[in-house]
Amino acid sequence: MENRKDQIVETALKRFSHFGFHKTTMNEIADDLRITKANLYYYYPDKSSLILDVLNFIIDGIHQEELEIIKKYNNNLIDIIIEILTMKNSFMRKYYVLHITENMDWLKGIDIKCTMEEHYERDMLCVEVLFKKAIEAGELSMDDPKEAAQAFTEIIKGVSLLHTLSDVITGIPNEENIAIILASQIRAARLIFEGRIIRNK
Repeated sequence: MENRKDQIVETALKRFSHFGFHKTTMNEIADDLRITKANLYYYYPDKSSLILDVLNFIIDGIHQEELEIIKKYNNNLIDIIIEILTMKNSFMRKYYVLHITENMDWLKGIDIKCTMEEHYERDMLCVEVLFKKAIEAGELSMDDPKEAAQAFTEIIKGVSLLHTLSDVITGIPNEENIAIILASQIRAARLIFEGRIIRNK
């Protein structure tokens, strides 16, 4: 069953990322898979449950790549942070239509709160792991890496929202914002951490 569900999720993701959640129907996904609508509903009784699995699929991919980047840390905190931000930005570029529709009113009826909270917690944990590595290596001066990870995560997400707010409101994607977001996030990261880096180790 898992293989079939994986196929459904990957097929749905392609359509969602092109047309958005709202404009995609279960009939269209079934047609893409060349299965009956009844067969699709056997695995996913409604579109909401399919959307949740699609979101989890994307989130898992982001965090797997993030952990791999963190493993490469070698007294190069700023470089690692920039690589993580660049990786996440590439996911945003690929799925920008989903990014700007995740806050739309019609999605509020879907139980995505736990999924997004889990994503946020995993984000903070990854950042905390990176900060601890930098502290242990003697590169970073910081008293509370957990609190700092929370603050940094909030700042980075806030910068992203700042530049996509108009797209979220209109529902019209402006992909030029994606490069602006990355540049702003990198500026913020440099401003926050360059004064905390311990030089001449």
